[in-house]
Amino acid sequence: MTFFYFVPTTVLVCFMYRLSASDISLGDMESLKALRDSLSQKRDIIPSWFDSEISPCNWTGVKCNGLLVTELDLSWTMSPLNLPFPRSIGEFRSLKHLNLSHCALTGEIYPDFWDLENLEILDLSFNRLTGMLSPSIAKLKYLRQLVLDDNNFYGSLPSTIGQVTQLKELSLHGNSFSGNPPEELGNLQQLQSLDISNNMFFGNLPTSLGNLPRLMYFSARQNKFTGFIFPEIGKLKMLKIIDLAWNPLTGPIPSAIANLKGLRVLDLQNCRLTGNVPEEISFLSNLTYLNLAQNDFDGELPSSIGRLVNLVYLIAPSSGLSGTIPSQLGNCKNLKIINLSFNSLSGHLPDGLAGLELINSILLDSNRLSGPVPEWISNWKQAESIVLSQNRFTGPLLPLNLPLLSLLDVSANKLSGELSAEICNAQSLTTLLLSRNNFSGSINGIFMDCLNLVDLVLSENNISGELPAYLGELQLITLELSKNRFAGTIPDRLWESRTLMEVSLSDNLLEGRISNSISKVSTLQRLQLDNNLFEGSIPSSIGKLKNLTNLSLRGNKLTGEIPLELFECTKLVSLDLGANRLTGPIPKSISQLKLLDNLVLSDNLFSGPIPQEMCSGFQKVPLPDSEFIQHYGMLDLSHNQLEGPIPASIKQCIVVTELLLQGNKLNGSIPDEISMLVNLTLLDLSFNSLSGSVVPQLFSMRNLQGLMLSHNQISGYIPDNIGLEMPRLAKLDLSNNQLIGPLPPSIFNTKSLTYLDVSMNSLSGSLSVDFSSISALLVLNASNNQFSGTLDDSISNLTSLSVLDLHKNRFSGSLPTSLATLDALTYLDLSRNHFQNSLPCNICNIEGLTFANFTDNSFSGHVSESCTMAKPCLLDQPLFPSTSRQEYPASPLVSHASLFGVAVGVIFICLVLLIGLLRWRILGKDGINIDSANGKLVMTPESASSDGLLVKKSKDPLSINIATFEHPLLRIKAADILSATENFSKSYIIGDGGFGTVYKALLPEGRTIAVKRLNGGHIHGEREFLAEMETIGKVKNENLVPLLGYCVCGDERFLIYEYMENGSLDFWLRNQADAVEALDWPTRFKICLGSARGLAFLHHGFVPHIIHRDIKSSNILLDGNFEPRVSDFGLARIISACESHVSTILAGTFGYIPPEYGQTMVATTKGDVYSFGVVMLELITGRSPTGQADVEGGNLVGWVRWMVAKGREHEVLDPYISSSAISKDQMLHVLATARLCTHDDPWKRPTMLEVVRLLKQAKV
Repeated sequence: MTFFYFVPTTVLVCFMYRLSASDISLGDMESLKALRDSLSQKRDIIPSWFDSEISPCNWTGVKCNGLLVTELDLSWTMSPLNLPFPRSIGEFRSLKHLNLSHCALTGEIYPDFWDLENLEILDLSFNRLTGMLSPSIAKLKYLRQLVLDDNNFYGSLPSTIGQVTQLKELSLHGNSFSGNPPEELGNLQQLQSLDISNNMFFGNLPTSLGNLPRLMYFSARQNKFTGFIFPEIGKLKMLKIIDLAWNPLTGPIPSAIANLKGLRVLDLQNCRLTGNVPEEISFLSNLTYLNLAQNDFDGELPSSIGRLVNLVYLIAPSSGLSGTIPSQLGNCKNLKIINLSFNSLSGHLPDGLAGLELINSILLDSNRLSGPVPEWISNWKQAESIVLSQNRFTGPLLPLNLPLLSLLDVSANKLSGELSAEICNAQSLTTLLLSRNNFSGSINGIFMDCLNLVDLVLSENNISGELPAYLGELQLITLELSKNRFAGTIPDRLWESRTLMEVSLSDNLLEGRISNSISKVSTLQRLQLDNNLFEGSIPSSIGKLKNLTNLSLRGNKLTGEIPLELFECTKLVSLDLGANRLTGPIPKSISQLKLLDNLVLSDNLFSGPIPQEMCSGFQKVPLPDSEFIQHYGMLDLSHNQLEGPIPASIKQCIVVTELLLQGNKLNGSIPDEISMLVNLTLLDLSFNSLSGSVVPQLFSMRNLQGLMLSHNQISGYIPDNIGLEMPRLAKLDLSNNQLIGPLPPSIFNTKSLTYLDVSMNSLSGSLSVDFSSISALLVLNASNNQFSGTLDDSISNLTSLSVLDLHKNRFSGSLPTSLATLDALTYLDLSRNHFQNSLPCNICNIEGLTFANFTDNSFSGHVSESCTMAKPCLLDQPLFPSTSRQEYPASPLVSHASLFGVAVGVIFICLVLLIGLLRWRILGKDGINIDSANGKLVMTPESASSDGLLVKKSKDPLSINIATFEHPLLRIKAADILSATENFSKSYIIGDGGFGTVYKALLPEGRTIAVKRLNGGHIHGEREFLAEMETIGKVKNENLVPLLGYCVCGDERFLIYEYMENGSLDFWLRNQADAVEALDWPTRFKICLGSARGLAFLHHGFVPHIIHRDIKSSNILLDGNFEPRVSDFGLARIISACESHVSTILAGTFGYIPPEYGQTMVATTKGDVYSFGVVMLELITGRSPTGQADVEGGNLVGWVRWMVAKGREHEVLDPYISSSAISKDQMLHVLATARLCTHDDPWKRPTMLEVVRLLKQAKV
């Protein structure tokens, strides 16, 4: 009976199982058809899915076991589906392999998806999926491969990931995961590859990772991990690749790393590591790639590094290394790339390096290496680039018989002797940089056989003789011979060159006339012949140089009038003819120069009126292709014989930032229209014959930092609201006029004011004002007026005051005792007033005080015996007795020695003031707020911080430098920075780069700025900081992120940038849900063209030119109107050649780095062009630059080439934005341009000027 009961039950169970499996099979087929129906618009891409004669299990990308779907792969289409994550995927319960990469899926993963418990391979990379990774992932017990790269996942990684114990590959690259990775990762004992790079993880690296015995690949690159590298890493003996670059770690490299015998790649770039480079690194005998760049190591590179016989790449620039280069490095016979630049390496190049016969590129610039350049360098037959610049090498430059050498840079050393023609034995040489040495002799015949030479830079040497004519026969693009001793005339054959674009022969002894043959060099864009001995007239043939953008003939002996033909060079942006002997009127034809934004005609003999047409070129117009010259915004007509009134048409010069008309014979009143120049920061009308009353509008120009009206006949009152209307004013000179009335108290509320001169007027009233708000004042001169009353004791707040001159007024009362506390005083004149009583004790003990005059007052008595005076001539006698200096002889109580001392002091002060005036003339154009020591505004640290910024009180000033008048000065207290960022709280971080972290800060007055805190502790931090300031402080272009200021406090360095409201392009392309609406095609095209202009300006417009070196979508920032600004160019190396120079640190970012960088380690403008081409592809396709798994190399460039080769270029266009025919046509045009930019051969890529032209052709 029991048996009878059991058998039917078994049969029933089996029957029910078969029925259930059948239902599931039928369900899979129905689900496949439902998925197909959702893809009906893609039938041309997946035709088999819509062929009724093909079974669903035979559709492309589908595999079945019977009727059960076990594999589903749609990545092969390489075309976006643009669908939410399909809910029907969760119905394939037998699914083992699922690959939906590169499908442009959006939205979150549905919860029931995690019920696919049979999954073994899951690849959802390169989509737009979002949300947090569900803890239900623990259900996928059989999962071996999980790839979620390049999505928008966020939040913490669930600890349940540790339950997926069969995982061999876990790749989460390029998301927004944050928090601490769970320690449970250490449970994944089968894991071989772990990639959590390019996320926002923070905290310590999990020590449990040391429990992964099979791990071969580990990348945590570009996160925010802190703390030490865990010593347990030494347990991972299977590791072949470690990439921890770009994390703010601390501490040394752990010695346990010696256990990783199989390691091939070790990348620790920019990890802020300290200590010595450990000897244990030499145990990594299989290492081929070692990157220690941008760290804070101490000491030498260990000699044991010579044991790394398989090493191919040694990259350690800016890593804090010192001492000598170990000779044992020569044992690494496989080395191809060595980059040890920007360290403190010293000594000679060791002979052991002679045997590196495979070396391709060696960069040792910016160290302290010395001795001769060794002859054995000629052994490096594979070398393509050798960079030894900015060291202390001496002796001659020996011939280098290197057939592949294309770049040789030995600039900024102490090399000497004559150059040899054998230098051309390097037949591939294209770039030769020899500037800033002591080379001598002539160059006749020296470079005649350098047939491939493109850039020749010999500036700042002692080379003499005549310019050889053969230079015009070479293929030169850049010829830079400035600051030498070349003499004679320029040979006509030089102007027959068909390639020259940039010629600089300034600061030599060249003479004669400028030849009419100059018209033959039609390619010329920049010509600098300033500071020579040229004479005669400017040749009219110069007007045939139609490509000329920059012409400087300053400081010669040129005579005659400006030829009208010059104004046919309609691409001119900068024209400097200053300091010559040119005569005649300024031609009205100047109106033809529509692109002009820098005109200097100063120190000539021009006469007549300022033409009404002067401002035709200083107007806001659409940027033409060729306007990539530095935007000076300067109009300088000073020190001529111009006469007549200032024309009202001056208001049209709306881009002018500096208007200099001083030292002429201009008359009439100051036109109201000047106040319409809203960008004006410096106005100098002094030393003319201007008259009339004060123009109130002139004193309401809010951007003005310098206003000089001295030595005119201006009358009337100074407006009461001057201090409120001109908040950025730094220098005000109204001296030698006919002004009356009081000095408005509001002027003493102008916190930025450093120079105030109202002397030689008829001003009256009191100076009993509160000086507490004007502590930056350096010079106060109110002499020769009718001021009265007493001096306020708050004058002690003028702690920076160097010159105080109040002589010949009607001041009375006692001098405030606080006057003796002005330690910065060097010049003090209070004579010819009515001051009474005794002098403040110790006033003459001020250390730097070199002149003091108290004569013609009513002081009583001798110096108090209780006072200790440092000046012997003032002891026990009246101080400059109250007799007129001009009307009465000296008092017999003053010794002849004292009088002699005073006379010497007066003469010395006159010389000091004269030097100061000249210094003002020289430096005033670059920054008004300069102290006597370093040209910086000085601030005092106000508080200490637990962050370490202000813990140590120091006399070293916190300073903000005025790098340019273009941008208004920001005066920021260190305390404000700390307060605005809550002591640099992580919650304020908006960006993190190789040289620092960027914080968003809201200042007390309500302005939002971006504060870049440079990484501390670098041995070259000061040099890097000053280099960046010298560069970006002068860069002015509407498509570059402007620098507003910078400050220094102890070892801390801060850069103050304008805050970009919409963040980075990368953020909008990959991390913003509403990016599709915001970044439509017109907006993307605007971003593309604008950022191209910004980069073109760096390459072609700024002198010296700049290579960016890290162009990528995250370095293109967007303002509130989505106008693009190229950022992070400040740390780029400055170059003076036209097309190429050497990077000290090959920064770059994977996916953007051009192929040649891996071989040469040389950054070039063409490398920037490649990177920008990748950005263009991102804009067109909406895809990431890396992770295209279907093509070799996995990068976006390769994928686009692959698609275009198959005739599927329409499919690379981002379907979200390519709906209209116009958009598609434009996008295809941009695609063609991007493909030119990403050509493998650098010389076949366009310049950025050409890129801009090509993009403008696509514009409708």
